[in-house]
Amino acid sequence: MNSFPHADGAESTATPTPGGLSTPTTEVEDAEFIRIWLEVSGALLDDRTHDPTPGDILIIVDKTYSRVLACHPGGHLILDNFAEYDMNQAIPERWKWLCTERDNFIGFRNLAGDCFLGHDIWWNFVARATVQEGWEHFMLIKRRKGYGIQSPFYHKFRPLTALSDGSGIKADEPQGTLWGFIKVGEEQ
Repeated sequence: MNSFPHADGAESTATPTPGGLSTPTTEVEDAEFIRIWLEVSGALLDDRTHDPTPGDILIIVDKTYSRVLACHPGGHLILDNFAEYDMNQAIPERWKWLCTERDNFIGFRNLAGDCFLGHDIWWNFVARATVQEGWEHFMLIKRRKGYGIQSPFYHKFRPLTALSDGSGIKADEPQGTLWGFIKVGEEQ
């Protein structure tokens, strides 16, 4: 039998909801990171997404494959499978991106690596730049169930697409990936 006491820090157990929304089970719960886990889980299941603004700390979600954009050592981008992570732990820093603005473009600085999402001359996407310059500039296009992220390319924009195997992102598909944003904090 599930118990849901109202006292803070009390032991509780929980099971997935009928819609498949996973909920954490812990002895002592940190309400803030549990709220964030539930928001990420919910964003993967429905149309919810945050409208990013500079100063927001975000999780960038690939809504097509239910994955999270993560910056791994060396600035390598990998789409982590959300379901493989322990909801009893804090959200990994490699998942957190600070939304920035420069020259009227949006940028994303990873909190773990302290570097910006961008590309090199061959259009390989990484997070290695310490300053948001042209290759780290993006435009967000609001769509019905999320956003498109686009990178400037001469006189047009290239949409960002998550690789199906989760090994990174590219910018050459006509529509690009449907992305979602979960706000997990604000710049201090």
